[in-house]
Amino acid sequence: MFVYEKISSERLILHLHGFASNTKNSKVSMLTDYIYKSGKFSLFCMDMDYHTTTTSKVLEVLDTLLKGFKESYKKILLSGSSHGAYIILNYIRFYGGELISSALLFAPSYSTLQLTLAQEGIEKCQRWLKGEEELVINECETGLHLTIHRDFAKDILEKGYEIISDGCVHFPQEPPIPILIVHGTQDKVVPVEHSRTFVEKVKVKKYIEVEDDHRLSKSFVKLLYEDRVFEIFD
Repeated sequence: MFVYEKISSERLILHLHGFASNTKNSKVSMLTDYIYKSGKFSLFCMDMDYHTTTTSKVLEVLDTLLKGFKESYKKILLSGSSHGAYIILNYIRFYGGELISSALLFAPSYSTLQLTLAQEGIEKCQRWLKGEEELVINECETGLHLTIHRDFAKDILEKGYEIISDGCVHFPQEPPIPILIVHGTQDKVVPVEHSRTFVEKVKVKKYIEVEDDHRLSKSFVKLLYEDRVFEIFD
């Protein structure tokens, strides 16, 4: 499934949802309301099904989407929640910023694999890490049972997709595009300390901390209409 609301012919928000989420989530609904009220952006979001494939293939799909939309829009803003932000950061690392004007990251994951290992335990994941079997997890935020592709972890390890590992930040100190990050101080899925570590090493346009959890459900409307996070790059 996908959401495509064409309001503006100038600017497009391409949003990537979180790991166990989809286009029916509350952020997509609030973003849809926002673009209609502001009249300044179009919106595209599609079900990514991250757990059924690898990060490398998702990056290829994202690149194809961006190349297609670039023919119709002058500016493309990438927006991502949690693992969606992880994908965006890796797109910037490995594909550059030629096709995008800016990136907005909400409660970004910088170490999806390490977070999964911490939740599930190394012993349970040994064969999965080698690409020998799938991994079945109970997703901590949604409670959903997910079967993660057998090559998911192997792909991350071989390509070096973890942004933060062993306390080191693997990202350009001077990003090719402006980045805005929002993180909740009550986040129990991705600790806010991860974003603090990232912004200590990487020059971002703006970093915002809010008193909220991983979903940012209490603060997202304010971020859209009062803080105007999508208009900060104008």
